[in-house]
Amino acid sequence: MAVDAATAGQAPRPRRFPFPPVGACSMQNVMSDLPLVPLLGLQGLTIEVLDIGANPAAPGRYASLVDQSLTHVIAIEPASENTAPLLARGADRVLPVFLGDGGPARLHATRDPRFSSLFEPDPAVIDRFTSLATGPGGNLQTVYTAEVQTARLDDVLPDGRPDYILLDIQGGELGALQHGLAMLASAAVIEAETALAALYKDQPLLGDLQCFLRPHGFVLHKLIDVAGRAFLPLSPPNHHEPISQLLWADAVFVRDFGSLASHSDDQLLKAALILNDVYHSFDLALLLLSEHDRRRGTGYGATYHQALQTAPALHPEFLTIKSQP
Repeated sequence: MAVDAATAGQAPRPRRFPFPPVGACSMQNVMSDLPLVPLLGLQGLTIEVLDIGANPAAPGRYASLVDQSLTHVIAIEPASENTAPLLARGADRVLPVFLGDGGPARLHATRDPRFSSLFEPDPAVIDRFTSLATGPGGNLQTVYTAEVQTARLDDVLPDGRPDYILLDIQGGELGALQHGLAMLASAAVIEAETALAALYKDQPLLGDLQCFLRPHGFVLHKLIDVAGRAFLPLSPPNHHEPISQLLWADAVFVRDFGSLASHSDDQLLKAALILNDVYHSFDLALLLLSEHDRRRGTGYGATYHQALQTAPALHPEFLTIKSQP
């Protein structure tokens, strides 16, 4: 790195990273600028992924890790017809169960199956927005209801020790985690779709999820793929583009960085890998690697820090706006 004579002897200025425009893209499948495993020689590290409500039509958020053969993926998706597509996109095992408290529940199957939920869609909220509707032909129209049996997450995976948990089950995220405390004990990173306004009756919101996870050692790290819609009758050309109202987002939670002693050595490395390769959270990844160095005398943090300073381009992701279906 060249040094200007006028600044020689001064402390180096913080590097300015080029940010993409807010709202320019979704976080889905964005490859890392600086893959961590080859940089630090961490071959052999495996991320145990638990994908709850996995989307069979698109690669998972962790696709870059799958592509590097760094994952073992268990998917939970109750629709049995989605098992084959999920296996084809990288899942090692698919469990076709509804998660809950282990008791009966009512499924509200909607015209667009992505909105089907154990919570009832609320027309008083939904029908106020563009591209969302509960009436005939609407994407959140309930086409039928069915009584289903739920299972507790800890019972479904009694020996499960996931490093990385993702949840997208239309309001059921909090209930799944409440009955999956053993899963939380091993996890380093959690991503959950969370409501910022209740589209379903009695749906838990982001604050409810935060209040539950905080005593279990997790804090909110960032919101990505934030979605909203325009209030009717105003309707922008892109009906999925938000104007003012937040509706939902993917919330990323990490183990409390104010209490690094609560992280195991393994959790430090695995969280750093996920945060770097999936979420482009270079600063937090560096903090965790530096803590590992302090404990074990490794040089991961120093190597990573140098690579960050000399990389030709980095694209941190602080907030992304989702303006597509």
